[in-house]
Amino acid sequence: MLIAVTIRNDYCFAEKAKKNEIYLCPGCRGPVRLKQGEEKIAHFAHVAKKDCTGFSEGETPEHLAEKLALYRYFRGKLPVLVEPVLSGIAQRPDLLVGRPGNQVAIEYQCSPISKGDLLSRNAGYAKAGIRVWWLLGPNYYRKHLSVATICRFWVSGRLWYYLAQDKGFVEESHFARVDFKKRLSDKRVLKDPLSLNKGGLAAWHRVFQREKKSDHLAARPLDDERQRSKLALQLAREQIDARLVGYLYERGQRVDQLPAIFLRGRAFGLKIANWQFRLTVYLLIEKAGKEGLRMEWLALRTARYFYPGFDQQEELLSSYLSELFAIGCLSGKGGQLAIKKLLRFIE
Repeated sequence: MLIAVTIRNDYCFAEKAKKNEIYLCPGCRGPVRLKQGEEKIAHFAHVAKKDCTGFSEGETPEHLAEKLALYRYFRGKLPVLVEPVLSGIAQRPDLLVGRPGNQVAIEYQCSPISKGDLLSRNAGYAKAGIRVWWLLGPNYYRKHLSVATICRFWVSGRLWYYLAQDKGFVEESHFARVDFKKRLSDKRVLKDPLSLNKGGLAAWHRVFQREKKSDHLAARPLDDERQRSKLALQLAREQIDARLVGYLYERGQRVDQLPAIFLRGRAFGLKIANWQFRLTVYLLIEKAGKEGLRMEWLALRTARYFYPGFDQQEELLSSYLSELFAIGCLSGKGGQLAIKKLLRFIE
């Protein structure tokens, strides 16, 4: 930890601490020891190992140094607390920035964290009415992150890194994934993402407001024939859900005969292929018959196909339904979605 409490109940940074003072953990009030050296970032550690709400031992020197650099980015420009104890939710963010009622918790993550712990932290901040900005360290930046990991950490469609010794802040955005291709994204170095060095109000919208769609990284799907050839190969290797294969077989259809519109997807955040999601949505509406389906039910039914944390499901679904409307496939009388014209599978 970078900060501790004196016996006079004053907060003290490790870099300004004196060896002959007594220091306590702000969380559990247990005694802590000052650790510093020529090659170490000054920090505090518990004298005896114990459970301490909101604090874990073992932060690397790199983690401590970059957390301190983050503090210095905000210092003097916005109210900022280092490792504050949030007793109401028993959590302790790396930084808490802003005034009460408009605070942002900064979580600087360098090591792996379980899905459960991450969801629990996010839920705690939501309960307290505090926005959270996840910043990932160098270990994450150097890896090829899975779609599941990206969706867990992203904020309004963006992933953020902080590399104090190298680039500073890095924003990764405009994620796109088409079938049978590598995913695309755009990385930008932003030395001052909140425009704090320019004075005025902090530009939090750059973090928490979703960017407008951009086609400068437009992910182009493979041509239809190549996709159908790859689907035929997957079919032969039994790499496609057998239930879906069987359902289509009973109708006299195959996945390598899909209509072209099912091959146009480029959505990010799906657990399944774009073609499979698009086909499934179509089949669900078709199965409902003349009565049709409501958009709300369809969104709930297809939520299982997205990774936790993905927050653009309804936008993605609406965009696809608009494509089906545009080709005359759908009708939407009374808010009920129904198939107006069946799509033809190729011979």
